[in-house]
Amino acid sequence: MNLKALREKVKNITDYSPDLQQFNDQLDELLNDAYYQLWTTKRWTFATQIGFIGFQPDITPTTDTEYNAGVALTANITNGDRRVVFSASIGRLADKQFWEGCPIELNDNEYIISRIDSLTEVLLTETYKGDSTPTSSNWKIKKRYYDLPEDCAELLYFGMRDYPYNTNAGTVPPWGKGAGLMPRMDEAIALRADYDADYPECYIPAPTIRIPAAENIDFELGSGTLPAGYYEFAWAFVKEGKVSALSEAGVFQIQETGGIIVKFLGWDDKYIQSDAYQSNDQVAPQWEGYRKVLYYNKNFNQSTGERKGLPCWLQVTKGGTRNTSIYLEPIEAADTFTSVAITELTQLDNGSARYIEIDGTHQQIRPYPRVTGFDEKIVKTNQFTRYIRQAVIRYYKKPKDLLLDTDSPEMPFEFHQLIVYKALEEIYLKLGAQSLAMTYKQRYDKDIKQLQRRYVDKIDFMVQRGQFGTPSGHAWYQMNSLRYTP
Repeated sequence: MNLKALREKVKNITDYSPDLQQFNDQLDELLNDAYYQLWTTKRWTFATQIGFIGFQPDITPTTDTEYNAGVALTANITNGDRRVVFSASIGRLADKQFWEGCPIELNDNEYIISRIDSLTEVLLTETYKGDSTPTSSNWKIKKRYYDLPEDCAELLYFGMRDYPYNTNAGTVPPWGKGAGLMPRMDEAIALRADYDADYPECYIPAPTIRIPAAENIDFELGSGTLPAGYYEFAWAFVKEGKVSALSEAGVFQIQETGGIIVKFLGWDDKYIQSDAYQSNDQVAPQWEGYRKVLYYNKNFNQSTGERKGLPCWLQVTKGGTRNTSIYLEPIEAADTFTSVAITELTQLDNGSARYIEIDGTHQQIRPYPRVTGFDEKIVKTNQFTRYIRQAVIRYYKKPKDLLLDTDSPEMPFEFHQLIVYKALEEIYLKLGAQSLAMTYKQRYDKDIKQLQRRYVDKIDFMVQRGQFGTPSGHAWYQMNSLRYTP
């Protein structure tokens, strides 16, 4: 059953079916709550997914020299300054969200990268404390923590396999599963955080990262080719590749063809904007590194300006000319920007990725040792060096919200009625009908046992039949055939 069928079944059972959008939205929320409760009851086999974590070796003076004709790079660091300037471009710094938040070692002391301003310049979260060194070769950028997927609820497996990059021509790889090590154990035995190797032996869960929620939104008319109609948008922060909870949603109407300028505001109606680099700052400004990404509501009637159901937020892309490298990339405003412009309909593609994160919390792991090996190094002219090494992960994923009428629960269809039973239990509790609520609770408890027998994660086992023997003085049986032997 899809969302519409689930909704209609609840209406049919309750014998109450008003055709009101507000009622349908409230019912959809109850169905989603029931769906989440069912999903988190057990570790279901249909709720797991395979993913990959791409490791990156350290950036050092000699690893990324494709822009400097193979000559080692140096760093210009000044006592009391937050800025580090390299002697030549470092191509891998183009992936700003990946490297921001990472430690950088400067003259044997570690600092944290707050923002990457260019391929030659990074800002620290605090000032450098040490001797000023205009041409230091004693520096290193490390990737110590790796983000788990946004839809990851629980990590079930982490290890090195003979895919996706096969260096063993089908033979058994020598690495295998990486055990999960409790943070308490890591702290008790004092594992060296800076110890590195070609492959990880285990992983340690890192503290959960929380990105503060976005706030308010406003619009003004701009130039562009968007057709006349209503459009609904929301925005979110993205810091170090991690997305926050969404801002307040807003609707804007275009009377004639034009564009939309989306403004990023706080609840005090002032712009949310980071300052540009200031040499006398001792710490990073409040919004430094907090870039903004934009989403539009797909479940929306552009002719009337009304929602068709619960909002379904999709990424707004850069658009432009098709068959360009940035066409499908999500639009991203720098932390110093106060607004972003939407100019054409191709930026609002109804097949773009859905918004996943809800509360802005993200999980990380620390592979131990820190991975500095790679399977292949790819260098192309005028492009940054690419290092390839990936771990395979299997994780218990979060379900997608049921937002569109055609959205269907990601579970076996023969048990979709469990969502209905759970929703009916909540509905009758809300109405004060305790006996009816108990009736559907009993139905839910009964049917979920069948779901558990079929789809709960089990450990495989092999059974060996026991052998028979007889006491002394009795007939003797052959153990393997049970035939009588006189």
